[in-house]
Amino acid sequence: MPHIPSLTQVQLEILRLAKENDGEALQLAFESPVMGQGEPPSHHPPLMQEMIDLGLLEVQSSRVYCDTSRFQRDCWFEYCANLELPSIYAWELWRQEFIENQEGSTTLITPGEEFEDFSYVWVQKMIFRAVQPG
Repeated sequence: MPHIPSLTQVQLEILRLAKENDGEALQLAFESPVMGQGEPPSHHPPLMQEMIDLGLLEVQSSRVYCDTSRFQRDCWFEYCANLELPSIYAWELWRQEFIENQEGSTTLITPGEEFEDFSYVWVQKMIFRAVQPG
């Protein structure tokens, strides 16, 4: 009887995209907070590592670098898309909402208090493809 792993919705969606693009390399980027001594992550994100360990994904390349949070920037630009001239007040409202939406998360990445002061994060870029289990 074959073993069917229990995957999260996010893992299933990644696997679905990889299978839809069978044979093609896909790229994902993960952000994690810069903490402690500022050492970069030395392992793949857990949700990806689990699928690698199960033989569902094959990583072709991976790199880690420090940059401002693209996720925060994208959320901020989406929030103020309909504002003619975003203000510090809009930033403060968005910042508070952004922090509240992360409650319960294992990794909290808090934007700075100054206007458009996005956090520095570790960005892990991975190029991978789906593997057909044997």
